[in-house]
Amino acid sequence: MECQFKMDQETNVENLTILWKRIKDNINTVEVVKYINGKDSEILQEMDDNSRMKLLSNELHKGSAILHINNIKMTDAGQYVCIISSHGSDYKVINLEVQAPYKKITTQIRDVVNSFGETLKEVSCQSFGYPEAQVNWTVDKENHTLAHNISYILTADRLFNVTSVVRIPATSYRKLTCSFWNGITHNATSLSFTISENVKAKSQEWKMLLASFTILIVIAFFLTAVVYVSGQYRRFYQIGTCFYMKRDNASSTRNFPSVYIRSQSENTIVDVENTVTTLLNSS
Repeated sequence: MECQFKMDQETNVENLTILWKRIKDNINTVEVVKYINGKDSEILQEMDDNSRMKLLSNELHKGSAILHINNIKMTDAGQYVCIISSHGSDYKVINLEVQAPYKKITTQIRDVVNSFGETLKEVSCQSFGYPEAQVNWTVDKENHTLAHNISYILTADRLFNVTSVVRIPATSYRKLTCSFWNGITHNATSLSFTISENVKAKSQEWKMLLASFTILIVIAFFLTAVVYVSGQYRRFYQIGTCFYMKRDNASSTRNFPSVYIRSQSENTIVDVENTVTTLLNSS
């Protein structure tokens, strides 16, 4: 911040008194830099990190009282007053606005299950900055935007922790881009990344398929064995049935003798029925 004053022949840098103060609560002031008679004067450390602020004394001969702040923070924003005294006194109030661009974007991807039992990919983009940023999501560099949830958390350093979350189908293979837009500076910070299938989930899927295939092979082998044993048993049963039928036929032949009986003489055949009838008639 710069406060200018008139340098002439009557003005001597060593005779200058320069004060930089910060206005707090619109009423009270706190000294941040004091320069008296050509030297920096020690001030009470009433402000945090007051050592980050100093006066650029090498610029005084140009008529410029410049307050330099190292590692500026959001908490440094506010009103400052510059008071210069030489032959007379004058002051100037300067309002310091601090903006923190959303430089670094971090992402997180995880699997979630919705109320319908569907597995989705939950993708989030997070960044810190000031002021509040708008977040836009695009798919495959197209104008198609995704609906998302966004949250703002103000940190102790007065930065906004902005997190935006979208959900997409778990099987998607897409290139997403999340953009943080600063409406005041009209600057955007973007990050593009690709959503691919989860390698671990894919490995588990292959394991499940392999296990299912193994079970099917075992079942097929078991059914084949059952069919083979059943066929062998049916064949054995049929052979056994035929054997017993032959034995039954042989037994029937022995129980019912033939009407014609061959005698000891192969050339003589005795008619048993006629012989019995003749004997009965003669008696």
